[in-house]
Amino acid sequence: MNYEIIKVLNNNVVIATSNDEEIILIGKGIGFSKRTGDLIKDKDLEKIEKVFELKSTSEQERYKTLLSITNESVIQAVIDVIEFINLKTEGDINDNILLSLTDHIIFAVKRFKDGIIVANPFLKETESLYKQEFLIAEQVVAMLNERLQVNFPKSEVGFIALHIHSSVNNHSLRDMRLMTEIVQNAIQIIEQDLKIRVDRDSINYSRFLRHITFAVQRVMSDGRMPQQKSLESVLKAQYPLCYNTSVKIVKMMQTYLNKPVYDSELVYLTMHIQAFNTEVDNV
Repeated sequence: MNYEIIKVLNNNVVIATSNDEEIILIGKGIGFSKRTGDLIKDKDLEKIEKVFELKSTSEQERYKTLLSITNESVIQAVIDVIEFINLKTEGDINDNILLSLTDHIIFAVKRFKDGIIVANPFLKETESLYKQEFLIAEQVVAMLNERLQVNFPKSEVGFIALHIHSSVNNHSLRDMRLMTEIVQNAIQIIEQDLKIRVDRDSINYSRFLRHITFAVQRVMSDGRMPQQKSLESVLKAQYPLCYNTSVKIVKMMQTYLNKPVYDSELVYLTMHIQAFNTEVDNV
């Protein structure tokens, strides 16, 4: 297969066409001495390390716009960290990360230079929910700080971790932000009702995160847990405060997801909430 070059971004990145579709080709020296209209063929094909396809016209135009408002060093840094992410995730990233992460990093650099710090209210939840992606994002931020002579705040690690998880798992950033917001609100409800401080490093917290994550996924896919009416009655009578707290969380989830959350979720939520109570009693 041959590719026709539309634009050379630098020695290692070019925009080209293949079957009338615009793509981004990345490879060491792939753009060296090339011009618009040249073909990439024969031995040059061996230089291609990664191909990104921007499927829609709007994506293509957005990427070109981003290229026009930044410099080559930023673009090259983005390409390098994407390749790093691709390596760390064993090639599981999808093409959407090229546009989304380029956009994010360009404006993160601009914010840093303008002295603007954007808080990340879901940083702890992101770290707990997406541990592997968070570790990769920490390394990415360190790379960007060194390459671009910036000093990104910890909040950027959380933002980039979401981009990585979104790309690997084909989840939209909107759904992921919704998930972290639901988790945060659920914990706030528990802390207010039980008058406790939930230990974000505890096993019970990790278990609760897993449960609430799967619960949200069940609701979004219209699934449900099996009914356990007898156990629900026992828990309601034995742990009325925890049960009522779980009812509040279910109502909150319904509001955020705009879908019904079945009563079967109350049993499991109540047990997890009671575990927090037990944890405090044992301190």
